[in-house]
Formats: sequence, structure tokens, C-alpha cells
Amino acid sequence: MSAEMNEKAASGLKKTWCTTATFAVNLGRRLKILGRYGLACWQQQKLKCALGKLGDKTFKALEQGEANPLTAPEVNAAVLKAKELKEAKEKNYLAIQAIRERIKGSCVIPTPDEPGGIDENPEVP
Repeated sequence: MSAEMNEKAASGLKKTWCTTATFAVNLGRRLKILGRYGLACWQQQKLKCALGKLGDKTFKALEQGEANPLTAPEVNAAVLKAKELKEAKEKNYLAIQAIRERIKGSCVIPTPDEPGGIDENPEVP
């Protein structure tokens, strides 16, 4: 009986350790997501500023008599900068999505469909 109790204790300790380790890893991942959201907010602010400058330069090019203001070099540079900022923001959101998928994968809850999962009608002792 002592060996059986030791086995159960070791099993319980191992399960507790695995759960604690998974919790710690997922906590780190959630902090990473929080940091990336902060970065996304900062990138959004830069994008708004760049789009404001783009509108300003487009208006100035129209005032100077440009037929097509997007062909002006300063307007074209502002368009490229805005595109780069938007792409960086999208990459950031894709990285957040990938981190969320990793968290989902680490928190596996047994279901009846999985082998060794929860029985629909468990035996009554």
C-alpha cells in the first residue's frame, strides 16, 4: 500500500508541476501579447501621423498646380512610409495571433472525441 501511495503522490506532484510550468509559460506569452499590443498602439499613432503628413503634402502639391499630386516625390515618399507602417502593424497583429495559437495548443482540455478523453457516461463507483 505504501508503494501505491508513493505512486499517487508522485503522479499528483508531476501533474501539479506540469500545470504550474504551463501556467508560467502562458503567463509569459500573455505578457508578450500585452507588449505587442502596446507596440501596435504606438504604430497606429505613427500611422495616423504619417497619413496626416501625406494629406498635408498632397494638398501642398495641389496648391502648387500638380495635375497628379501622387507623382510628386515628397508625396510618393509619404505614401511609401505610410505603407511600411501599415505593413509593420499587420505583422505585429499576425505575431499576436500566432502567440494566441501557441497558448491554445498548450491548454489542451480532454474531450470525449480524443482517445483517453472524458467518458460520456462515467462509471459510478
